[in-house]
Order: sequence, then structure tokens, then C-alpha cells
Amino acid sequence: MISEILQKTLDIKEYIVDVKRKIHKHPELGMEEYETTAFVKSELSTMGIEMIPLEKNVGVLGIIKGEKSGGEIVTALRADMDALPIQETADVPDKSVVPGVMHACGHDCHTAMLLGAAKVLVSLKGHFSGTVKLLFQPAEENLGGAKYMIEQGVLENPKVDHILGLHGHPSYDVGEIALRGGPAMASSDFFTVRITGKSAHGAYPHRIGCDPILAASNSVMAIQSIITRQIDAIDSVVISVCEIHGGTAKNIIPEAVEFSGSVRCQSAETRNSIEKRILDVVQNIASTYKCKAELDYHYGVPPLANSPRVTEIVRGSAEKVVGSDRVKHIDIPAMGSEDFSRYLEIVPEGVFARLGIRKPNEPDPVYHNGNFVFPEEALPYGAALFVQFVLDMNQ
Repeated sequence: MISEILQKTLDIKEYIVDVKRKIHKHPELGMEEYETTAFVKSELSTMGIEMIPLEKNVGVLGIIKGEKSGGEIVTALRADMDALPIQETADVPDKSVVPGVMHACGHDCHTAMLLGAAKVLVSLKGHFSGTVKLLFQPAEENLGGAKYMIEQGVLENPKVDHILGLHGHPSYDVGEIALRGGPAMASSDFFTVRITGKSAHGAYPHRIGCDPILAASNSVMAIQSIITRQIDAIDSVVISVCEIHGGTAKNIIPEAVEFSGSVRCQSAETRNSIEKRILDVVQNIASTYKCKAELDYHYGVPPLANSPRVTEIVRGSAEKVVGSDRVKHIDIPAMGSEDFSRYLEIVPEGVFARLGIRKPNEPDPVYHNGNFVFPEEALPYGAALFVQFVLDMNQ
């Protein structure tokens, strides 16, 4: 039996799909979502939803006030809007018309689901109290959009009590919703190491003895010992060196070498120790080879930890929407990152859920790939979860 709320989002599936296709066809990169922002504003205006102006003309904050007497709970719902610098190769009717840019992570669908939820919530204002804030966020992919929205004050005046976000996920079937209370995703930080030596002829390295390539290669390998010998084996950490640059000729030892990478941690305590650990390793190794090492360390987003209490509320909402047999438990935290974690730093009573997008007998969708296709059949489920959560929180 289909739930009342799911039926309402199924009834407007054509609208949600149309919104998704319009956004998908005209993708925009992070902090450049001008057309998407204007489109979302137009849709919310048509629904009669109040909006609070934001700077830079990217991102939207919509406000829906419940008409049921009761408490003054403030619930936020978040969707991201940005696309990726990828050429779309999938054969779909709404294929991107922007060369080299496509929605390859489903953010167009997240936005369409939240607009669909807004449409239903407006029709149900008499069934909930308090305030609902609709956060249409730019720039999730570069991990800066949530910070921008927070700086714009979207979590204040009135202060948000609870927040829900979601993301399509290929590990679960269409119509399934997956949740995990507590640690759910990793932090994301980035570093660049520059090792400086002295340039020399490749035939006579002994005359100077300051080879930055040798120091860098040993440093890259030694950094992995931080994980295996300095951190508890049950504490999930990934350090990946993904770039290395040095040299201009086959017979010249270069003056300097740079390598860069990322750090992912589940624990905030461990995260705060990694910068010094990397610095110690590269400086000690560089000095062994009579070189100098410098570290530029950039802190991105913190680990994402869902509220156990609110996770159980969302679980109840999900069971109403799809049935208890289709609500799954996420066993292991992901090492990927999401800047939704920035909202949870300020509003810890929140949850980031996974929405199934896998279809039987079809290849699993692959994020950040030119052939990525988000199944439109999944859209009503995400919209319904947003709506049901509001009804359950703002009674």
C-alpha cells in the first residue's frame, strides 16, 4: 500500500521530472549557478513561498510557515545545485547543452526533489506547525557552498533546530532509503609538499648531493607509515598522494619537487593530528638528503556524524514512505566527504540520508562519469522523505 505522502509526490512526478530535466540540460559549476538559482526562485515564487535574499545571486533560501497551532520548531531541508566539469556522453533526452559540463552526481535531482517537496508542503501547511527552511545550496563539489550558505545566515533568524539532506546512492535500489546514526562520512583535507634541493647534472649527483626527487619519493612512501604505525588500526584514515611534479629534462636533477594529496578521517581528534605528522615525516626525510621541505595544509570539511536521535526519527519517516523492509542500515561509514557536515557542526540534530538509485538488471550508476544517469523513478521517494520528515518533526 502506497503511503499518503508518497502518493502526493507520485501525483506530481511529472512536475519533478520536468524540473530535473530543465536543470540537467543547463548545468552550471559551483558558485556559477545563476540560471539554476533564477529558475528555483521562479518556481518558489509561483508556489507563493517567501524567499530571503542571498549575496552573489547564487543559492536560495525559501521559507514555509506552518499554519497548525503548536510549537515553533524550525526544520531545514537542503539540496545542492552544482554540476561538474565533465563532458556528458550518456544518450538521454535532457543531455547537457553546455560543453564540458554536466550533472554527474545527481545534484539536479536533489534540487528537483526539494522543489517537489516544497510544492507538497505548501498544500499541507495546515498539517504542521513551525517553520521550514528550504536550502538550495551552490558549490557542494568544491566543498565551499555550505560555508557560504552558513555565512549568509541561513541557519539563523529563526535558528534551525533540525536539518535533513540526502544523496542518491548506487548501493541501494530505487525505492530504498539507507541511514546510519553517528559517524557516517569522512573529513576531507588537502596538502601540498614542496621539497627543495639543488639542481645538478644527472651524471654527477654526488657533486651536490641534494636530490629532491629522491627525498620526495621516500617521503611519499613514508607518509603511508603514519597510517600503519602511528594510528590505531580501527581508526579509519586514508592519505592519498595523487600528484607529483618535478624536473624538466631527462638528464637534469631538478631544483624542487612538489607532490599533493588528500586526507580523509572519521575521527576529529585524529584529523587534527595529521598535519603535524606529515610535516614531521617530510622534514626529517628531506634533511636526510640535505633538502628542505615545506608543507601547505588546507582543512576542507569536517567528518560527518548524524544525530542518533534524529536518525531514528528519519527512519520512522522513511518507513512510512517506503515500508520498513526498504529502509536499510549503513553498516560502515564512508570515506567520501560531504560539506553537509558543516551544517551539522552548527545544527548537530541532523541527518544525511542515502536514496537508492540502483535499477535491477542495469549497470550501477557511477558518480563523476560522463555516462552517469540518475533514474527518474527515484525522484518521488526523495521528495516524499523530505515532506514526511517535516510532518513528523513539526507536529
